[in-house]
Amino acid sequence: MRECLVIYVDAALDRNGRAGCGLAVFVRGRAVYTESFGYTHAGGSAQLEAHVCAAALDLAASRWPFHRVVVRTDCAPVVRSRMPSSDSFRAAVHEVRERCRRGHRVVSYVSRKANPAHELAREGLKSLVRQSIPVAA
Repeated sequence: MRECLVIYVDAALDRNGRAGCGLAVFVRGRAVYTESFGYTHAGGSAQLEAHVCAAALDLAASRWPFHRVVVRTDCAPVVRSRMPSSDSFRAAVHEVRERCRRGHRVVSYVSRKANPAHELAREGLKSLVRQSIPVAA
């Protein structure tokens, strides 16, 4: 087993269902991969964050299959919910937990201030907002 990957994830959701997501992958304290993107999302912010955590675990399994993985999120309900409040959130949290069972993978809480993916999520949302604003000729 190789060293541990730490993947920071974050999601930003506006009132219009536009979402920005960001992730930053670190090995030994050094960023090896970052990504930000935007898309539309019909659910809530905690559900979105759970989906981003699940996607980060999938990314790690496909790109770095022999590494231990810690996904860090600043969304406490994803990490701490025993009984998620809605069916859609419950399904999203179940996705995360299933992916954690498949190997040396953990999802843990990190404060927003200590989350380098926070700004990446904001950038992803801004890029989506810029795309949807009509440009006058």
